[in-house]
Amino acid sequence: MRLAVIADVHADIHSLHDALAQAERLGCTAVVCAGDLVGYGRFPMQIINLLRERKIPCVRGNHDRWAEDPNMAGSSSGLLSDDAMAFLAGLPRVWNKVIDGVRVAMCHGTPKSDMDGVVPGMATAGDVRRWLAAANADVLVVGHSHAPFMLSDLGGGLIVNPGALLRDRAGGAMPAPVIFDPQKGTFAQAQAAPRGTFGILELPGKHFTVHLASDGSEVPVPVVKTGIRDRRV
Repeated sequence: MRLAVIADVHADIHSLHDALAQAERLGCTAVVCAGDLVGYGRFPMQIINLLRERKIPCVRGNHDRWAEDPNMAGSSSGLLSDDAMAFLAGLPRVWNKVIDGVRVAMCHGTPKSDMDGVVPGMATAGDVRRWLAAANADVLVVGHSHAPFMLSDLGGGLIVNPGALLRDRAGGAMPAPVIFDPQKGTFAQAQAAPRGTFGILELPGKHFTVHLASDGSEVPVPVVKTGIRDRRV
């Protein structure tokens, strides 16, 4: 099965339309969304309507939780109907499904918090095992950092991030993605990350790739193996 994974849509309806079209062209038979449906972009209602129409499983991100608060940066406050607000409030924190014998889970940041993002350069094998155990998963899909990565451990567990689908926001600077620096071995904010990306998770083989929503072309994704100094793109 080829599962399309999207995250951090941030109300960019054009990027969402592009990603869904490319995912279908590339043979994906299902789509899931790792949160932050709204915030920053121009079309929060259209995003919610399309995701609901397509019955795409979503989890709640921090911007979805902040949607009612006009004081939060990038808030969609005032742009959403009561029904849309109720939809966001009802989104689960963690989504789980067994696909081709593989336990797949999805959350926005970590299973415990939508604000504590997974940082591969700083994560230990124990962190990976703890996050996977908390989500009852073999593969965990996350978002939040706006930069793609693949984090694996020696036990076969996998955490993946497809990067941010957001390409165009409503005024002001784009939120900076968090990029892994292989020279320093840490993550830092950088403007050079690809924008408007989605992932494809192939199951049961656990093969993960990242693609541009604009044309479906594959982009390099940092791979980090905990316990081994093996970082490649």
